Amino acid sequence: MSSPSIPFSRIGQWAEPPVISEVMKVALENKHLLSLAAGFTDTEALPVKAVRDISVALATSGKPPQYLQYGTTLGRPGLRKFVSKRLSQFDQHQSPDYHPDHVMLTNGSQQALYLAMQVLCDPGDILLVESPSYFVFLELLKGLGIEAVGIPINEDDELDSKGLISLLEDMKAKGMDKRVKGIYLESWFSNPSTRCLTNEKKAEVAHILRDAGLMIPILEDGAYQELYFEEPFPSTSVFAIDAFDAFPRLFFGTFTKSFATGLKAGFAICDHPELLSKMASVKGHHDFGSSNYSQAIIEHAIEQGDYDAQLKRGRKRYQLKMEVLHRTLVEEELQKMGWSWQKPDGGLYLWLKGPEGLDTSMDGAFFENAVKEGVLYVPGNLCFAPGVPKNYTRLSYGVLEADDLVKAGKRLAKVIRQFN
Repeated sequence: MSSPSIPFSRIGQWAEPPVISEVMKVALENKHLLSLAAGFTDTEALPVKAVRDISVALATSGKPPQYLQYGTTLGRPGLRKFVSKRLSQFDQHQSPDYHPDHVMLTNGSQQALYLAMQVLCDPGDILLVESPSYFVFLELLKGLGIEAVGIPINEDDELDSKGLISLLEDMKAKGMDKRVKGIYLESWFSNPSTRCLTNEKKAEVAHILRDAGLMIPILEDGAYQELYFEEPFPSTSVFAIDAFDAFPRLFFGTFTKSFATGLKAGFAICDHPELLSKMASVKGHHDFGSSNYSQAIIEHAIEQGDYDAQLKRGRKRYQLKMEVLHRTLVEEELQKMGWSWQKPDGGLYLWLKGPEGLDTSMDGAFFENAVKEGVLYVPGNLCFAPGVPKNYTRLSYGVLEADDLVKAGKRLAKVIRQFN
């Protein structure tokens, strides 16, 4: 007997399986496939001993096991204090904005992004995003009925300030500017482009928005802020840039990329009390507060130095892995075949640009041949708000070990030769 039809809500009607789920389905169905797709962290280097020791210490402390009890909606005070202090130290800036009361801990930074969108945007509203941008976030926007509008890039694939001015002028002429509810920026080793934004570039964006009369919330994603290889990129968060002082500001971060992804702990820090309060209210409806146990483990890891030790270890391993994949692609002579990429100084990705006219999307022959050859990547068109261009690929070197990275790079090169 067939199931009766249900009159779903608008969000229910828009809900579709995430594209990354489809990508991973392809990987799981082929056990010989080497995946450069999902942005997983280094499984072999996860802090097993540190987490085990902390868990034992918590269980044998003789104190009441409050870490196994419900926490608060905003999260553990000690961990929130760490977040505010750490960002202040990173920025080398002192301000009332860096305060534990302005911090909310979440189930990964993805939940914080979702909460922000829920309270800021209605279906049909617009969010300005970089080109390219974090494709899972773009899917999140689509699922909420929010229109992502990509900021133009210049010939160097960098954010184009003049293009942003023209875009906003065009939107105003069409009456679209009233629907713009925020701008989303990835300032450090962004996913997927590995691009970083200087303070000067971010200040330019602030002046352009102000001149356009758009005093909208600034959403800054710092997921990869501390995953540099040797030296941090010399920029600060928007909290330390005077040009943004009159804007509502939200900074998103995560402990998962830097410590252990399975703990699913992230945060948002916000200088607009009403905005943070609204997000916390919606979060209260979601879960009453994220895992108190995961937060306790991370809090103790920070106090005992395990967190920074893991971060240091991760930086070294990711740099070595990046070098292996980068060198393999160079030795396979991809550049002679019209491919280009920027060697990153941090993060988890290589962002490859193929020849004009090449289609690397999931429904194209290039993707199909890559799967046949046993290598998987994220099609670059997923990372652009309009779904074009289609000649980019995102490669993640986070999870595979060196030998498999070489094999995966060679397999991808073989596919490229077939289309050269």
